[in-house]
Amino acid sequence: MLNAGLAGLGAIRSLGRAGVPVVALDPEPSRVGFASRYCTGRRCPHPVDEPDQLLEFLIAQARGESQRPVLSPASDAWVLFLSRHRDELRDSFRFNLPSHEVVEASVDKRALYALAARVGVPHAATHYPETLDDVRDVAAAVEYPVYIKPYYSHLWHAAFPGTGKGIKASSAAQLVESFARILPTGTQAMVQEIIRGPATNVQSIRVYITQDGSLLGAFTNRKIRQYPVEFGRATMAESIHDPAFRDMGIRFFQDIDYRGFGLIEFKRDDRDGVLKVTDLNPRWLKTVNIATDSGIDFPLMHYLDLIGEEPPAQLQFEAGVRWLDAAGDFASAMSLIGIGDLSRLAWVRSWLGSRSFSSFAIDDWRPFLTEYRYGRRLVSAPVQLVRGALTRS
Repeated sequence: MLNAGLAGLGAIRSLGRAGVPVVALDPEPSRVGFASRYCTGRRCPHPVDEPDQLLEFLIAQARGESQRPVLSPASDAWVLFLSRHRDELRDSFRFNLPSHEVVEASVDKRALYALAARVGVPHAATHYPETLDDVRDVAAAVEYPVYIKPYYSHLWHAAFPGTGKGIKASSAAQLVESFARILPTGTQAMVQEIIRGPATNVQSIRVYITQDGSLLGAFTNRKIRQYPVEFGRATMAESIHDPAFRDMGIRFFQDIDYRGFGLIEFKRDDRDGVLKVTDLNPRWLKTVNIATDSGIDFPLMHYLDLIGEEPPAQLQFEAGVRWLDAAGDFASAMSLIGIGDLSRLAWVRSWLGSRSFSSFAIDDWRPFLTEYRYGRRLVSAPVQLVRGALTRS
């Protein structure tokens, strides 16, 4: 498993429960996945900062194996590294990736929107300023608020930690001021119209497509909440049956000749009712186990396909299965309660139906304890809730 964070943890558990030996690789020794009973953790060179050393490390790891191991990426940095070094790694490992063009589009948002436009899939109106003069021209032409979004999310997080997926600009002055900080760092960013609507307008489809183009799995879900509440990652999600959306997503993957595991995310714009593409991921995400808990085990399917076991197609799953990231959802709920968009009773009720979790598992406690610092994060949550209530009263 390439990445031992929460994104890798769900895949680690799927494989480990099926009896598959899992080695989790990550340059960060404190990763939560290293605490899982279902893997052996090994620290490795960084896929962005030390690609040459990492390539040597991986090939050396494979030399001691009787069969070619399966490589399974769970972060943008890892999938980009794997794609760019696929020729050097092919003789030592087994993996199933989309084309180099599609992988680049998955991590470079400008390339993603160009790809979507080529196959006729709608996306938000977007501008790509390269200089401060370009920014001023865009600032005079757009309708506010707008969103400043990076081309490469993993490079953005390194340059601007704590800013989430991007920066919201509510005026021309804010837009120019933001780019005055961004451009000197060399970080590429775009200006995008904001797709109107709540988190529940965000829907995703996940698929697994074999190297010969056969569809083995398809699963759809929607967000319920996210954090930050406007432009964040899922904190609560739910499996859904939406045949029209499913068919549209499958057509998109087929139109771009996709291979391997993939997730494409859309958001329905309240202004025109159109679903617009927002993200493409050819890797595991921290919500991977919502599909597993609903009846489609993508990590195991991927593994069995690559070792030649020819797993059966899995296209049926249970709707209404809820996935929860407790700490993230607490932060999301506090924000929504604060602005009057959520009641405390509705929030508590939504938790009662949760069956799938970002780090908790009854048969694998240590990652949960590690993620929540052995209860300290959970104990502090009610205190923050009371403080918030007192502040608003």
